Amino acid sequence: MTYLYLYLGIGLLVGIGFSINGARAYAKAPPITEVVAQALDPDWQPPKRRWLPLILISSLIWPVLLLLPLLERPFEPETPSPEFAVNGDHLLESLTVAEIEARERVFDPLGAVPDLPFGHLNTAWQDFLAECEEGVEFRRFAADWNAGWSKERREGYVEMVDGQPGRFFMTVYKTLPEE
Repeated sequence: MTYLYLYLGIGLLVGIGFSINGARAYAKAPPITEVVAQALDPDWQPPKRRWLPLILISSLIWPVLLLLPLLERPFEPETPSPEFAVNGDHLLESLTVAEIEARERVFDPLGAVPDLPFGHLNTAWQDFLAECEEGVEFRRFAADWNAGWSKERREGYVEMVDGQPGRFFMTVYKTLPEE
């Protein structure tokens, strides 16, 4: 019985809170129908607000009101965006590791970027190379990729495994302007 009193008491407080909030909103701006009715008939009086039934009803159903946001389904995209993968159409010239590192050496006269291949990304490049097999062929790739909501330009280097593109190291990733 204590739980019933607690349940109804919380509901009563919630109902009083909603009623006070509604009364404040009504005092600030009455509905347009009442404004028009008062303009047409100067003797018109707004109907008395009966807050007691609202308070009693809300004291019974307040948990349902609190659970409504939980019952909504989470947002799920209609179609999942495709994952980028290098294919044969994206492949360009074949390069050695030495050629790639010479091509990607960053020259910064102010010294903010380390004088290493790929600059600050040199550690990521070394990790990529450590996972590659010895003597693997590398190819440069460039692709205009449709990510679903935007078109992107992606460039980088890919290791060739049995003549097919495998893992890749991306160096350019930018959104292209809409046509």
